[in-house]
Amino acid sequence: MLVILCTVPASAINILGTKYVGSIAPGGTDTFPMTIGLGPNENPSDISVEVMGFGQQMDSGFVPIDPANDTNPYSARTFISLDNTTFHLEPGASQPVTATITLPKDVGTGGRYAIIYVHALPVGSGQTTITTAIIVPVLITISGTTPSLTGSITGVDVGSLTVGQPIVVTTTFKNTGNYQYRYIVNNVTITDGNGNIIGEGSAQPWPNSIIPGNTVQYVVTPDVKNLSAGTYTVDSKILLENGQVLDDKTNTFTVGTNYVPPITASSISLTPGSAGTLTSTDGRISILFPQGAVLGDAMVTLQPYSLDSLPSAPAGAKFGATCFEVTGLSGLLSKDATVRVTYSADDFAAAGGDASQLKLSYYDAAQNAWVILSTQVDSSSTTLTATTNHLSVWAVMVSSSTTGGTAAEAAPEATTTKSPLPLTVILVAIIIAGIAFCKSGRK
Repeated sequence: MLVILCTVPASAINILGTKYVGSIAPGGTDTFPMTIGLGPNENPSDISVEVMGFGQQMDSGFVPIDPANDTNPYSARTFISLDNTTFHLEPGASQPVTATITLPKDVGTGGRYAIIYVHALPVGSGQTTITTAIIVPVLITISGTTPSLTGSITGVDVGSLTVGQPIVVTTTFKNTGNYQYRYIVNNVTITDGNGNIIGEGSAQPWPNSIIPGNTVQYVVTPDVKNLSAGTYTVDSKILLENGQVLDDKTNTFTVGTNYVPPITASSISLTPGSAGTLTSTDGRISILFPQGAVLGDAMVTLQPYSLDSLPSAPAGAKFGATCFEVTGLSGLLSKDATVRVTYSADDFAAAGGDASQLKLSYYDAAQNAWVILSTQVDSSSTTLTATTNHLSVWAVMVSSSTTGGTAAEAAPEATTTKSPLPLTVILVAIIIAGIAFCKSGRK
């Protein structure tokens, strides 16, 4: 086996003074010293220091805004000057930089915000470099003024409902005040037509401040049980850390067919001398392990898995709605297990109403490929059954062809319940055999 290592120049910047938080009176001035350096093992670099607008991503992450696009009325960008904006650093060297912040007398109330953006400049043509950039937030409180802590929910959206997948409620929220706030809480409640609460959930508070003028999104997966067809109401509240409600908004969504939530994790303790059945809490998925399936004691867990996290489907195939993961097994089973899955209405719809196209499949990480199993379909009980000695990530697949594999390269569909040995297992076996042969030759 040949491993080729390719290295490129790297410039890892370090900085003392990674955040400015201070109070300045209208017409007042403050200074903020920073020390920018390179580690002793880094490459020489030309460094740029710029004052940018204060932007924010939907997940609350801070991003610099180019001056040409900095239209936030609470920007402090034009109030900040730097005594050094470009300089060269050798490995292990550092350079002091001082930011001077001067507020005009008519600056207004609340807070003002900017980002000092520190990064390495591109190297000469024909060379490649990996650079690090550092964002230094500047959060200024205008002393002697009253901050306005307000906000507005601009949207509450319930994503598409898929049987076996969580309901996702996305709340879009804008800081409409003149001051930042942290640790915002988003509480979501779902009620039925009679006003009964059938699901609740909360987003974990973010440590990042929400900057005035910026918009973020909170994503909550409420704990919802089975839902029958009908119309439901989702209520989303945004609260400050002290419990003050910044905004409250409702929306309705419709469930066309009965909704079933994701499975919850369930486990079974297996021993070589006994059989066992691992069943999901809702009974939709079961795995029958015969006696002797494992060579040692094992705690095997059946747990939910997100459709969005599945590796790409093979060419000529697509995913249904059901997927799950089985963990706790370090290798292949000694005897095949029987996997039985009750397919959902969404699985059936994905197959265009033809249940014969539904197949059980698992992902073989060693081969970087999906293996589509020969599957018994029982339309009367809406179940899919297959046998296998490989348990990992599983999905209901829609496939009319006899091929499986990666999305880029198809491989033959599994016609036997025995999975091919991973390449790494074969290589290790060859190495062990070679060592044994060498030792025997010395005797």
